[in-house]
Amino acid sequence: MLWRMWLRDGIWRVVKVTPSKQGYSLVELDKKRYGYHRVVYKVCNPEWDITDGSRENEIDHICAIKPLDNRIENLRVLNHQKNLFNNLHFVKGYTYVKTRNKYRALIRVNRKTIHLGNYDTAEEARAAYLKAKPIYHQI
Repeated sequence: MLWRMWLRDGIWRVVKVTPSKQGYSLVELDKKRYGYHRVVYKVCNPEWDITDGSRENEIDHICAIKPLDNRIENLRVLNHQKNLFNNLHFVKGYTYVKTRNKYRALIRVNRKTIHLGNYDTAEEARAAYLKAKPIYHQI
């Protein structure tokens, strides 16, 4: 747990910052918890509604280093699907098909799986996924 000073309504307040299970820093303000990245975005964009926790109002870390880089230039508002598009580091983009002894490259868009082909190696399947990503996952 860490304590930080925060300016709110022209008054400096001490806030508690704790880590979440997903690796985000959580800030407690007025007995409510918010992601630190959401508080940073709210401070720089006062018209944005921090209390709207819908899937249409997620804060995305552009560089995908979530808990570490909360600079405002690294934050943007996206819907849930587009936020997931930015998870390049956590998605393989392929699966092994034992019956064919091949790697099948796949990409998901609008809850549908698009088959990108079967490949002999995992590296080829990953390359096919990475090639399709800018086409199907436009942010």
